[in-house]
Amino acid sequence: MSSTPALAAEALTTLNGLVQHTPGTPDDPVATTGSRDGSLRALALLIPVLRLAIDEAAAEVGSSPVRAAAFVALTEAICRQVGYGQLLAASRAVDAQVHTITEEPLAQLNAWLGDPEAAAASPLPADVPTPAGSRPYFREDADFLEAQLNLTHFQARHRVQSAENLLPHTGFNGTLVPPKFPLLGQVLSDGAADPRSLATLAKKFENLSPAGDLADDAGTGRALEAELAEAARTRNSQGTEKLLKDQAKRLEDTAAATARELVEELFVGAHYLGHTRKGYEYRVITTAEGHELLATAADILNSPRTKAGTPAEQASQAGPPIPDWAVDPGTPPDARPAAGFTDLGQPGQLDPTVEMRPGETIEQALTRQRARRLHQLILDSVRIATSPAEAGAPKDRAGDGQMPLAPNVTLNVTIDLQTFLGQLEAAGVTDRGEEISAATCRRIACNAGIIPIILNGDGVPLELGRSRRYFNRAQRRAIAVRDKGCINPGCTMSIGRCEAHHLDAWNCGGRTDVSRGCLLCPLCHQAYHAGKFRIEMIGGHPHVILPRSRDPLQLPRRNWIFHPGAAPARAA
Repeated sequence: MSSTPALAAEALTTLNGLVQHTPGTPDDPVATTGSRDGSLRALALLIPVLRLAIDEAAAEVGSSPVRAAAFVALTEAICRQVGYGQLLAASRAVDAQVHTITEEPLAQLNAWLGDPEAAAASPLPADVPTPAGSRPYFREDADFLEAQLNLTHFQARHRVQSAENLLPHTGFNGTLVPPKFPLLGQVLSDGAADPRSLATLAKKFENLSPAGDLADDAGTGRALEAELAEAARTRNSQGTEKLLKDQAKRLEDTAAATARELVEELFVGAHYLGHTRKGYEYRVITTAEGHELLATAADILNSPRTKAGTPAEQASQAGPPIPDWAVDPGTPPDARPAAGFTDLGQPGQLDPTVEMRPGETIEQALTRQRARRLHQLILDSVRIATSPAEAGAPKDRAGDGQMPLAPNVTLNVTIDLQTFLGQLEAAGVTDRGEEISAATCRRIACNAGIIPIILNGDGVPLELGRSRRYFNRAQRRAIAVRDKGCINPGCTMSIGRCEAHHLDAWNCGGRTDVSRGCLLCPLCHQAYHAGKFRIEMIGGHPHVILPRSRDPLQLPRRNWIFHPGAAPARAA
């Protein structure tokens, strides 16, 4: 029985016999077939043969899983060989300086390639040297690939560079130049990995070292390349990407930590970038320590197993019962674990105040929620750190976590009287010249030291408000004891991260009384002023009435997170 290489050679010989032989010349670079351009002409004929074989093989698959699996594997092997051929062709094109091809033979070649019969019956057009003193038809070899193959400039450059990384080529003086990464190149030659992924992998591996000296490093560089080549043979692209990141980390760790930290210190900070349609943009650059702090805080805030990330569910759902085969027969039925035994984790859930955007997936919404929670934590931390000292407050403020946030923002806003009273919705202007909506102005007025400068219709100041209207420390403590956290049903925000809200707008004559105040976290506070829900005081306790889309019965409810025994009140 013949071996696979012998069968392949025999098939190629048969294919060569189908093309008309044209005697070669002693100067022809390929004379092994005994026919001028015989192998190239056979390759041109192989294209329709391959397509026919693929279509016939697909027809034979039918409903057989075995044949389908074989078809998948064989076409993938063909694809990998073609990918190897693409890079090999790019390498040969660079060796032959394909960008020097002239217009006439290129036009004849395109006509030859577009006619399958011509490929079998006639040789390729002859080369015509570029006339002395004239510019080549293409600037460089990548430009030829870009124009001839309808590639982008970056795709063509990537193909040329990948051929240099993975395949040997001929240098300018005719000497053989080995590939930059021969071990990865061997994986390509063996067809053991997807060529495109392998080419990208080689480029990323080359960029691991800032100096680009991994290819010349016979020690560390070759060891890392061998590790990566083995991963490319045995893992999928995700696995090799993880290994590549691990290698990058190892290389980075070998650098001088002190020097790296000195460089980072030059850029650390929070930089204001300006106002866009998305909001006020800041760029935060931090160190590894800062990144760990922020990432850990985000994990705690969003983990369903922490208090901060408690899912908004009124009743816990029991997990599936443990199967009989996994229970000791001597265990009484009432002693067998049933709820939560097989619960290996809870999926992330959206806060009631976070609405899905049009076309947004649940994963995108959860990512946005994670960013919002971390953003709010940063703002709360700033407010706590800059909060003015209050009578009776602990000096270190560590024991003040059971108190709502103290008002510490003083903001001058110039606004029209009708707008401030809610009769109009025009924007106000802050001291920094930034526009602020009337709804936001009224929301901040509940808890911050906002000083409204109210104007009449002619722009004359009517009244300069005073920032002495918000709840004092004793009142906030009383409200905290009663509400225990944000009053919005399902919200998990604790006392220390909530604000004291006036049920009756202060600017409309509302009283700063405990009986007319409640706790809302900043996000729910904003949602309330946006009209997302109503608040009604029943029996001295604030109840929330959700919109009909979420609660068709319109029942006043307390937050079941902090008041699990509270039942809905009468219908609104």
